[in-house]
Amino acid sequence: MKATILGTDLLEYNGDVKILETNTNTNIFNEGAQLLDYDALFSILNDNSITEFHYIWTEGDSHLPLNQPYVFKEKLKEKCVENNITFTEYGVTQGSITVPFIEDADNKFILRQAFDTTALVDETYCADKFEFFALMSGSVYTPETFFVDSILGIDGVTNIADNGDNPNLIIKPRYPQYSQESYPELHKLTSNSEIEGLKTQIPTNHLLQEFIYSDDNLVEGRYSIIRSIDIIYGSNLDIINMGGYKQSTVIPLSFTPTELLPDTTKLNQKSRYKYITKQLGNFAANDYHTDDDSVILDYTGSLLDVDSIKLGDYVRSVDFVDFHDNHAAKFEQEKIQMFGWESTLQQSVDTLTQTSSSLQMLISSSVDTIYIKITLSDGKTWVDAPSATYYIEESGSLNTRFEKVNKMYVGDKFITTNADTNELNTIEIVGLEMEHAQKVIYTLDFEPSDLFLVDVGDGLFGVMHNSCWCPWMFCGYYCLSYYCVPQCSPGGKSDITYKENLKLIGQSPLGINIYEFSYIGEEGLYNGVIAQELIGTKFEHALSLNNDGKYLVDYDKIDVEFKKIN
Repeated sequence: MKATILGTDLLEYNGDVKILETNTNTNIFNEGAQLLDYDALFSILNDNSITEFHYIWTEGDSHLPLNQPYVFKEKLKEKCVENNITFTEYGVTQGSITVPFIEDADNKFILRQAFDTTALVDETYCADKFEFFALMSGSVYTPETFFVDSILGIDGVTNIADNGDNPNLIIKPRYPQYSQESYPELHKLTSNSEIEGLKTQIPTNHLLQEFIYSDDNLVEGRYSIIRSIDIIYGSNLDIINMGGYKQSTVIPLSFTPTELLPDTTKLNQKSRYKYITKQLGNFAANDYHTDDDSVILDYTGSLLDVDSIKLGDYVRSVDFVDFHDNHAAKFEQEKIQMFGWESTLQQSVDTLTQTSSSLQMLISSSVDTIYIKITLSDGKTWVDAPSATYYIEESGSLNTRFEKVNKMYVGDKFITTNADTNELNTIEIVGLEMEHAQKVIYTLDFEPSDLFLVDVGDGLFGVMHNSCWCPWMFCGYYCLSYYCVPQCSPGGKSDITYKENLKLIGQSPLGINIYEFSYIGEEGLYNGVIAQELIGTKFEHALSLNNDGKYLVDYDKIDVEFKKIN
């Protein structure tokens, strides 16, 4: 029996709900997974004499926190053990467009929580908002919608709601791959006469909708959506509702008055962030994580401003191991996937070693976003990039983990090292405040150790991890978007649009073309494949998409080795 998880985002409105979107590769957050009802699912499995549970899943943010990851998967495993059902999992890389084939049988339950282009609901209604809202056109359960299309077009936005200080219209992209820095775009109109003018400004493959606002959607002053989790199963497409949970914005509505860009109806970035329930931080392909105020400890004990550090510069680093002998300076994939990161401050102190690392990559950009002001119990305070990843001790616990600043809590303890004594100690976080700014922030990659030390004052340094440390791959290499480069799966830049000087040099034993090539604008020659040549073949399951809609290749799923040859 085959089944698919559907995550549907809803808003409460006038005693009912409005449907915003539905997805098959929905991210089930660990906190939300604790709230779901698993009994109805397993009651149906037992009624149908299911003895094998096959789970195809995409990780998303379900690895966090590292000491207690993958709650939804673990709950399924626990219930399988309770019901004498075997459990087999199939991890699918973030951004994948196909899934592994599993032969169906009467005693099998094959549950998919991953995107599959061969499935009608995925490719048509989850991946294409035009198709979805055209299907739902006329329903009282969807927002009024407008978009231009010769076949599917809808003209349903004719009046604006009086939402007070809140927006009343929203512009969304048609397809999932889009710039989260720009969209969704929020507008606050004052009269119906402005609607037609706004319609003419909508880019191709975008839609205009009424913005649903109701005080019923506020949780502790934050705008929230309901994420409903359903399972569609069997030939009759029956539905099991597992319940749901609310997902709130990081920023309360009181953070700032609603402000518009000059001479427009469009909310500025600071105001827009009050309504974005997705994680704030980096929206470009690069995971910017170190701002222009950061000062790094170099190998000699001197301080380096981040805006003056150069490629090849050596910095001081540290290493320590957790209870499973996994090294913080370079995670081992098998250990971190099996156990997560399990350690304490004392374990880190007992295994602490000093080392060095050198800068291998640096990218910077001026980014308009929400930054985090951190205040420690000893009075130290600074503003940091939301994706800055530090080593901390969890609030009310002895457990330690690496955590991004925008996922820390007041009460967590910041772990510092002393530049002179090399001791590790903790200082409690007593304040986390949001500040809007446009700053230059950096993506840094230090190797061979992924850790570097950032000055927090008084000779103390926070232990910061490289930018995106690839939680689903743990490759230890520089990471962009959903992939790591240069030499760990899935392949970083396998799309043909990244490459030049292509030369066919042979075929793999399974018949895949192997090319020699260089990357546009970069030095060096490489051997590898062209992603587009895998489309429509039995190797299509090795493909995924990055945030720019470019193809990536998971080289672990094909018989070709990606390598740099000079």
